[in-house]
Amino acid sequence: MKALKNLLNRSNSESQHRVPDSPAYTTPPPIFEEKQDLQSEPAEPVLAVSDARRTAEGSQKGPVAPSSFYCPISMELMNDPVMVATGHTYDRVCIERWLQQGNRTCPVTGMRLRHLELTPNFALRNAIQEWATSNKVPMLHREVKPHAAINTTTLYKTEEEVSVAPTNILQGHDEIVWSVEVEGNRLFSASADKTIRVWDISSRRCEQVLEDHARPVLSLAVAGNKLFSGSYDYTIKVWNLQTLQRITTLTGHTDAVRALAVTEGRLFSGSYDSTLKVWDSETLQCLRTLSGHSGPVRTLVCSGGHMFSGSYDKTVRVWDVQSLECLATLQGHSGAVRALAASPTRVFSGSDDATIKVWDSDNLQCLKTLEGHEDNVRVLAVGDKYVFSGSWDKTIRVWDIVTLECVKVLEGHGEAVLALAVGDTFLVSGSYDTTVRFWDLETLRCVKKCEGHDDAVRVLAVAQGKVFSGSYDGTIGVW
Repeated sequence: MKALKNLLNRSNSESQHRVPDSPAYTTPPPIFEEKQDLQSEPAEPVLAVSDARRTAEGSQKGPVAPSSFYCPISMELMNDPVMVATGHTYDRVCIERWLQQGNRTCPVTGMRLRHLELTPNFALRNAIQEWATSNKVPMLHREVKPHAAINTTTLYKTEEEVSVAPTNILQGHDEIVWSVEVEGNRLFSASADKTIRVWDISSRRCEQVLEDHARPVLSLAVAGNKLFSGSYDYTIKVWNLQTLQRITTLTGHTDAVRALAVTEGRLFSGSYDSTLKVWDSETLQCLRTLSGHSGPVRTLVCSGGHMFSGSYDKTVRVWDVQSLECLATLQGHSGAVRALAASPTRVFSGSDDATIKVWDSDNLQCLKTLEGHEDNVRVLAVGDKYVFSGSWDKTIRVWDIVTLECVKVLEGHGEAVLALAVGDTFLVSGSYDTTVRFWDLETLRCVKKCEGHDDAVRVLAVAQGKVFSGSYDGTIGVW
């Protein structure tokens, strides 16, 4: 925010058209992944261009150009309009100064820029010049003054130069990584770019890209020699793990397939259409459609021969894995249920109401409601001694798995905690703050902070002594 205000003030001081010292700003509501554009939450407050535009117009005399002719930063006619990675256009002198100040986000959207290339918008420049000529409006010509500590050549890196990253950061996806799954020596990553990438863990090379989905891939599951992928295109693709070829497509859902779980030879798929479907993992036939939820099904977990489904309708439904009958509807949450985790005898549900409820997986009674978080509970993980809950309040709470008492609050992340996974001796967490943190399971202290991602860490997996992280920036981290 300070950087944007400074940039506005500096631009104003060099112009003949003054803009009030306090242009209007707004902070957009959080953009969640569900049923949205599958983009991450803006990292910074954004410029309310329409408000600033109206303010600027009110202070100007003479003809007013179309709003697209004005730079969103300076609110002046653009001499040299250029586009940034988000597709938004700015006057070159303004956006270069913005980048020289160390900013790596789009001023309008707050979204992190995937690269710093500036693409000339010749069509818009010609239109502006024609309008200025016909309306006898003089064009201001300004030059950017390079910052002494900044090498301005970094603003024009080639794609190859920008993509250089540490060897533990695997690049290839173009959009958010929504799911990661480890099977043998392979890592599978599902992305909003509609693909699944297959990585050799030893060499850290991408073996193959599985392309058949028409929309973002949201979920993965493995059963036997098959990989299942659920997508926003309403389908589940089935892939042969040996040949990496598509076997078939499972259809029937009428909205995104958000969750997949396999148990006792059956694949359960949870969808935003408010239903679950059950498939024979060998014959790939649909055995039954499970109805009852009144909102999107967000998460699935199996415990004690039961499949538990968490929904935005604020309930958890319990299904017998063999008979496929609904055994109970677990009520009590006052917000959407986004997270489920299970021990052999208990199931834990995390909700937007900032609580975790503990259910006996046999008699399905609520044993306790765990309170303490100050915002939505987004993720849960279960270890031998503890249950871990990650929240939008930036903390991880540690609960004794027997007494169900909170034994510690883990602080350190600067933004919401989105992902958790438990290893043999450590807990690992991923956050909107772009970092991965390791916590010792004995001392419950942070022993390592890992950086390398350029955006939120959305998913984690632990296997073969390694941790794999998937990020909104499209990369995979290996730690």
